[in-house]
Amino acid sequence: MSSALLIIERNEQILSLLYQDNRLVQVKVHEDNLNKQNNRTGEDKSSSLPLHAIYIGKVKNVVPSIDAVFVEVEKGKMGFLPMKQAKNPIIVNRKYDGRIVAGDEILVQIEKKGIKTKEPGLTCNLSFTGKYCVLTTGKLGVGFSSKLDKNTKTYLKEILDNWKIEELLQVEKVGLVVRTNVVGLIEGKRELESSDVVNSEDCNLEELNGLKEELKKLLEQKNKVLSAVPYRTCFSCLYQPMEGYLADIRDTYEDSFDKIITNKEEIYHRIREEFPTMENVELYQDSRIPLEKLYSVETRLKEALDERVWLKSGAYLVIQQTEALTVIDVNSGKIQKKNSKDDIYFEINKEAAREIALQLRLRNLSGIIIIDFISQNTKEQDSQLLGYLGSLVKKDSVKTNVIDMTPLGLVEVTRKKIHKSLREQLK
Repeated sequence: MSSALLIIERNEQILSLLYQDNRLVQVKVHEDNLNKQNNRTGEDKSSSLPLHAIYIGKVKNVVPSIDAVFVEVEKGKMGFLPMKQAKNPIIVNRKYDGRIVAGDEILVQIEKKGIKTKEPGLTCNLSFTGKYCVLTTGKLGVGFSSKLDKNTKTYLKEILDNWKIEELLQVEKVGLVVRTNVVGLIEGKRELESSDVVNSEDCNLEELNGLKEELKKLLEQKNKVLSAVPYRTCFSCLYQPMEGYLADIRDTYEDSFDKIITNKEEIYHRIREEFPTMENVELYQDSRIPLEKLYSVETRLKEALDERVWLKSGAYLVIQQTEALTVIDVNSGKIQKKNSKDDIYFEINKEAAREIALQLRLRNLSGIIIIDFISQNTKEQDSQLLGYLGSLVKKDSVKTNVIDMTPLGLVEVTRKKIHKSLREQLK
């Protein structure tokens, strides 16, 4: 499978577009254009609050009825802080006495971007993200991505125990979450997955040095932020994460793309600066055919916003986003069922399930999703279809759950809200 990660500028936004076999399968939209990205201090008041940035904010209002606090993060820019995300706050202008009150200057991190009329979500549990792990002040100890299999987790735990990581984390008062990308550092991954027993004597301490070095770097970032707190004023940005398109490269599985292509010199040089060992980065400079035309970007984006999606079988999906939920209808189109014993509808539903899993990721659909598949012959087929859809959405980097099928035959799916949908993000 050929694949490419395209990074372009469009309508004062930077887009990361992942193509597989010439089909667009994922779009990430980043609000800052190239002129704004050079200002990385967090002081640009015209842009939204950057996700994962850390600020000293001012508590404007405490609302016990909803168990939350409203914090002014920058002048005129408010954020929403649930009290459950403020268990151990760092208050700058007074000693913490178990309460958060109006006027407190408090250290907060942007956890969720504002969606529609909702303010950005804040947390006092700071996190610092790398390619292989996440450092957090919210929960002590070691955790692992739920996408890692049991044997891999056991193998990693043996290595971390040899490194005495638990003791280090207790001293630093932080927690560590090992990300799925760490499998790229493990030699013989296929043999590891098929093995029933992991022997600690066989653990290769050196192959995970990339994880160890990254942990050291993240600890330095954390300590730098906390040491700066007493010397910074309210509304200061103490930590600015890397640009969104760079985070996309860092977070995408290494085998997800063969090459990275951009037609912007600024982007090319930033990628080379941030990932100096990466060899598959290309600067596209052919003036005869623009990069956007070569990859039919506008056509592919238009298709990603259309309500109707055609399947190879001749059936199609109708995808409709509403305020409360997203509805997906599977329509057989011109396909005619030959007889009652024919399993053609089951095959169409499986094809639709594959396309739905892709469309959820491509359009960044989230919240409640209701799917109306074509009615099938047996309950056994319904159960098989649910299991098949569940196996497909497990591959999504955003947490997605297939809940159940209602008595009316509607399949309920939930997908975690992290960013706005593609329709909302594109200008």
